[in-house]
Amino acid sequence: MTPQDASLLPPSDRTLLRVVRHIVPQFEREEWTRVWHAELWHARHLGRNAGGATGLSIGLVRDALWLRMESWRRILHGTAALCLASLLGLLLVFTLVALAMNGDWHSMCVQLAGQFRLFLFEAPLVVLVNLGITSRIDMERSSKSWLMRHSFLIAKMVLTLLLAFLSSADACQPVRIFSPILVDLLQTLLFTLLALGGLRWAFRDQDQRCKQCLRVLAMPASIGRPSHNLLEWTGTELACTRGHGMLSVPEMETSWCQSSRWISARRSWDQPASI
Repeated sequence: MTPQDASLLPPSDRTLLRVVRHIVPQFEREEWTRVWHAELWHARHLGRNAGGATGLSIGLVRDALWLRMESWRRILHGTAALCLASLLGLLLVFTLVALAMNGDWHSMCVQLAGQFRLFLFEAPLVVLVNLGITSRIDMERSSKSWLMRHSFLIAKMVLTLLLAFLSSADACQPVRIFSPILVDLLQTLLFTLLALGGLRWAFRDQDQRCKQCLRVLAMPASIGRPSHNLLEWTGTELACTRGHGMLSVPEMETSWCQSSRWISARRSWDQPASI
């Protein structure tokens, strides 16, 4: 397609292409513009009807939006920010459910105030129980990202406990008018179960993230033979997609390997090769 051919595009097509191209990620923008410029010129050159041209314009916009969404998905996939945003989104959903059940914001606050005081007493106990039953996690304290990892873990635990509290309150709210005392006991039991499960997930999720960028580890690979557990290491290795290192998860705990072990890529490069 020559510049003279491209100039034959109607002003509406040129304007649409000029505006929509900014939605496309920058590294794909030039090629995307050339392809859709050619598509629009070809459609006009063949003299398609108005319906076909409109469908092509809609397809152009949808294609640009899909490329932008796919770019965001690749950037945010497995990140700590996406994890916290998902928990905050669920927390907002349960808050809106509680607001709908109570009718207005003031009634909801009054209803949850007494239950929240009980929550402040129960939550530390649940955390202590979960810490007691959770396997030790090697957090590599010498790493510069130690503070960032622990801040992320604490934020995840707080949001998980709040989710367990709101979800248990919402679930018990419809039957509270029949037997308040029984419902309080039921809510305490439900909160404890949800909180224990949620905190268990939080620690497991923390263990399977990169210790530097906090992205979810990928590419699991089985290493060793299960029949030789007593003689050699057997388990699964997960790698960071950014190349920061890998996590070795043993198939079973032994006296010389009781928990998963993080192997930094820099540390492995610095070690001399064995002869």
